[in-house]
Amino acid sequence: MQTYGGHGYIRENGVEQLVRDARITQLYEGTNGIQALDLVGRKLPMKGGPGGATPAGRDQRLRRRQQGQRQDEGNSSSRWRRRWGRVQDAALFLMQNAMKNPDEAGAAATDLLRLMALTAMAFMWNRIVAAAHKGLANGNDNVFYEAKLATARFYLARVLPQTTSLNHQIKAGAATVMALPAEAF
Repeated sequence: MQTYGGHGYIRENGVEQLVRDARITQLYEGTNGIQALDLVGRKLPMKGGPGGATPAGRDQRLRRRQQGQRQDEGNSSSRWRRRWGRVQDAALFLMQNAMKNPDEAGAAATDLLRLMALTAMAFMWNRIVAAAHKGLANGNDNVFYEAKLATARFYLARVLPQTTSLNHQIKAGAATVMALPAEAF
């Protein structure tokens, strides 16, 4: 755009479309940040937030559904419980520290949002695994259900472990985020 100057907005060279396409990433970034701050500032304190909630009822239903699964998928429910414990741990840390220092909430908001999203997806993958095993037991499309199980194994092994580092990032606090003075920007 800078090379073409004002001429860059003309459709002949296609640059204007690239600029419009790339613009959406800035909107997403802002939207995710606002949603994360809303989560930490408004929703987390409601009714004790996720730190006070317990997944026990849903977890018991999942365990009943998953009885008889193969060993490699059978532990997905326990993985989800461990990750839910990380959500509770991070939420409790924020609830205790954000009141003293509002920078804590801002520094951890997007990390908490991602931590909760990954954990919610793990819960959904547990449900998908249970449905896939039921479908396989009924003699339905093996290729479809085996693909679901393979994708669930990938998610649990390669994506879900990110919750560990997100928990550490949240609990690292705001000191390093706020270390630079405003003049340094």
